[in-house]
Amino acid sequence: MRKYSSIEIELINIQIGCLLRLARLRKGLSQLDLGHQIDSNSMLVGRIERGKGKSSWEKIFMLSKQMDTNFCELFELRSKDDLLLIVEEALQYENKLTKDKREFYDSLKRKIEETYSSFNQEQNSN
Repeated sequence: MRKYSSIEIELINIQIGCLLRLARLRKGLSQLDLGHQIDSNSMLVGRIERGKGKSSWEKIFMLSKQMDTNFCELFELRSKDDLLLIVEEALQYENKLTKDKREFYDSLKRKIEETYSSFNQEQNSN
């Protein structure tokens, strides 16, 4: 069985958050609304969407089902360009784009770029 690097796990964590955020925004739901729908809270939803910390697969599964997102596809690492396109699309759905949200999206794009760069370096050294 292949061992996944911490960088690869970090990318998947970021990807899960991006995909779930996009699905939520497409449905016009707030994090609070979605939290209530899965018997949780907006803090959990926000933490998962930001890729902060580790989340249980059960909560991710519940979110994916609520958002009609394929659970298994959340864990199939996409390319850097695909992930950046997902972020851009989510940005288009934001109806209250504050300065803080703009900064979040800009920092998310930088983090994706930097993490993929580290991942590629790691792959090339193996």
